[in-house]
Amino acid sequence: MIMHNTLRDKFASGQPTLGTHFLSCDPDMPEIIGDSGLFDYGEYCAEYSTFDMQLLYHFARSGQCANLPLMIKLDQKGQGFWAQAALGAGFKAILFTDIRNESDVETCYQTIRPDMPAHGGLVG
Repeated sequence: MIMHNTLRDKFASGQPTLGTHFLSCDPDMPEIIGDSGLFDYGEYCAEYSTFDMQLLYHFARSGQCANLPLMIKLDQKGQGFWAQAALGAGFKAILFTDIRNESDVETCYQTIRPDMPAHGGLVG
């Protein structure tokens, strides 16, 4: 089941959002944060912690259990691969790092767009 992206809804309507960062590799952390009812989203700071694909899926499942959209902040090295893996797992937002110019923005945008002629992306 795909969870509705409530974070996108808040951005689209111009509402403020409140999120929190977490570094813990405990897959229950997003559910605990979501069950508190205090935050609109949780940001997993993958740039500063260790993780694998299995953990990303557990985080996404845990966030869905508490209706908490998740964002992931990735390290610049390998962020294309991990961005696609996180979106596939169920994360709702990607925070790319070390963006310095327009070309960097285009590269990040292309990384998460569908691999279709109309979209010009790489995910597929």
